[in-house]
Amino acid sequence: MIASRRNLIVALLLVIGALVFLERSTVNGRQANTRISRTDQGAYIKYAISQRDSDFSAVGRRNRMPAYPALLALFMDKGETPDAFFDKGKQINLWLTLAVLVFLAVVFLRAFPRHHALNLLFLAAFTVFAFKAAYVQAEVLYYFLSFAAFLLCWNFFRKPNLLAALLAGGLFALVHLTKASILPGLFVFLVFYPLDTIWQFYRGKNRATLRPLKRLAVTVIVGLAFLAAVFPYISKSKEIYGRYFYNVNSTFYIWCDSWEDAESRTKAAGDRKGWPDMPEDEIPSLKNYLRTHDAGQIAGRIFTGISRVFNSMAGAYGYLWFSLAYLAFAGWIVFCKRLVIWRLFRARPFPTLAIFSCLLGYYILIAWYSQIIQGNRFVLSLFLPFLFSIAMFIFTFSRKMQIPWRGGTTISALLAFNTAISIWLVIQIVYICIFRLPTIYGGN
Repeated sequence: MIASRRNLIVALLLVIGALVFLERSTVNGRQANTRISRTDQGAYIKYAISQRDSDFSAVGRRNRMPAYPALLALFMDKGETPDAFFDKGKQINLWLTLAVLVFLAVVFLRAFPRHHALNLLFLAAFTVFAFKAAYVQAEVLYYFLSFAAFLLCWNFFRKPNLLAALLAGGLFALVHLTKASILPGLFVFLVFYPLDTIWQFYRGKNRATLRPLKRLAVTVIVGLAFLAAVFPYISKSKEIYGRYFYNVNSTFYIWCDSWEDAESRTKAAGDRKGWPDMPEDEIPSLKNYLRTHDAGQIAGRIFTGISRVFNSMAGAYGYLWFSLAYLAFAGWIVFCKRLVIWRLFRARPFPTLAIFSCLLGYYILIAWYSQIIQGNRFVLSLFLPFLFSIAMFIFTFSRKMQIPWRGGTTISALLAFNTAISIWLVIQIVYICIFRLPTIYGGN
């Protein structure tokens, strides 16, 4: 009876939250997102029109990837212009975002206790996704797909599965075709997963079984399935632009000193139509960047970028301060259980190192790229993997921890933390819904 009542309360909260989310996100899209020309929205719609008019055979200019425009094209009427499609595109993305939140609700409620899960869900919904919903951009789709790939890789560290490996390779390919930013994450998995397998084997675990071979097979299948799924796209890139993984952002612009520098160099030399027509020693590349910049300039760019990205997060929608609260609570748990945690880490370090390398590596890459273009939409690709990882750590190590309470009694540390987060969330959500969503542009 009590369980049924709790389930009913959870269901009511989810329904109310969904209704408020839809209404407020719609207001944000109508009042704050009024110009199709801002932050690539018009460009995505024009790409979608080219997909529609070419029966999805348009090559694209290797700046934006084709998956999201193809999705938009499915909803386009024949002859529909970009301006006419703008409001419809915002609605499509809004409903896509709601579907992503349903997925997150299922994931969080399966992985965590109700209170812990609801905090995570409402935190994600109202401090991130409400500001991204009514925008014709690929970010929401990318956040969802990359997080789904992250979860599959997370489960591989727990238990290898060959069929899931095939699915993961295809999913990584779909993520890549949404935004060309997943390759570092795929690289981290393909390196750390076999290292974890080798580590366990030499420590004497599973030596008498086929599990090490199965885990290595997972690595191979993920990599090959990814390459097979993206081959039609990358082979066309090779044919036209000379490289399989050609993308103007990761091939050229990341090695420029500013957006103006990128525009005046390879973009002006035709990098959207083919390999830029300019001398090889003037083309932005890692080799040429190291030749023309010293160690101080490189370090300065990294540290300046880290500060710039952090300041951008601090001035954003509110997610940073909750993230720091989760991080601080996790730090307190590490201090209290440092011997146990250190022993577990020494026994099997590579899953933790993989997550840490992925999050930190991406943050540094985003900091580096912030000298070209900056904005929350880049660093928010780390939000769901970070939130899930830190929430899992907190749940795993704090559920039996107690803190002193009145009259010499104790209270669950996890309950106290989640209660404090809930109170803070309610206050922030009310403030966000009334004052911020009607005015804050969330596309940058």
